[in-house]
Amino acid sequence: MKNKINIFLFAIIMTISSVFLIEYNLGEKEQATAVYDIKKEEGTIVTTNRSLEKEERMTRKLKVEYEGEALNTLEKDGKIKIYSEKDEESEIIAILDNYEKVELLETLPFGWFKVKTKDGQIGYADARYIRTRAIPPHKYDENSSAWFIKFDESNQTIYIYNEGELVLESLGSSGVWDSFTPKGIFEIEKDRRGEWAYIPRFEQGMKYWVGFKGSYLFHSVPFTEDGMVIVEEAKKLGEPSSHGCIRLPVAVAKYIYDNVPDGSIVVIE
Repeated sequence: MKNKINIFLFAIIMTISSVFLIEYNLGEKEQATAVYDIKKEEGTIVTTNRSLEKEERMTRKLKVEYEGEALNTLEKDGKIKIYSEKDEESEIIAILDNYEKVELLETLPFGWFKVKTKDGQIGYADARYIRTRAIPPHKYDENSSAWFIKFDESNQTIYIYNEGELVLESLGSSGVWDSFTPKGIFEIEKDRRGEWAYIPRFEQGMKYWVGFKGSYLFHSVPFTEDGMVIVEEAKKLGEPSSHGCIRLPVAVAKYIYDNVPDGSIVVIE
């Protein structure tokens, strides 16, 4: 009988101790140890500070980093300059070789990226020398200018807006990967358009060309020197196939040539 009483008392003591320890852990030690202490209050999930801290750390880990690759397809000297400011007259803080990786920090007008080099330097790169699959988010959209052009590389489609309304949509063709079309924010450059041009080194002509960044243009599908459509090239609309410009059906190229004024915003993504 005495042994039964002792066992009963021992059980009571252990139960009280367990309750005390649980209350203690969920009281004074809650902020330090309750990583997954979650409770429901009126249908909402409430977490401890420690849980929120862990969630924030996980969010930071999931943050998308945008990577670019230095590549000079213009001068073809294998050297890409990184500037201290968004200006080619500013100090050159680094010179990268072809295929060196950079982190893209910001997409900037007109034709610039803010970048971070592999050794931690932060500067600015001309978008024409940075090959990338995706660019950092930006604020430019169809309401950024009276006329606005967007080219989506993922589906090889051009969208032309006027006063925020879509007025024309068409398949096009950007550059192949080794002769990439630069991505970013651009503008239709002043006095850079023509009805015809022929490029001997490519043995191709083009109609209704309009410039948006240096030698990069919107223009028609390729023509022969005597003005005939190169059929096998025209059939490639809807897939990357150009030397870096954006090829379009003749009627679409003419629409841009006739209607979209200098200074209009262009976004290529």
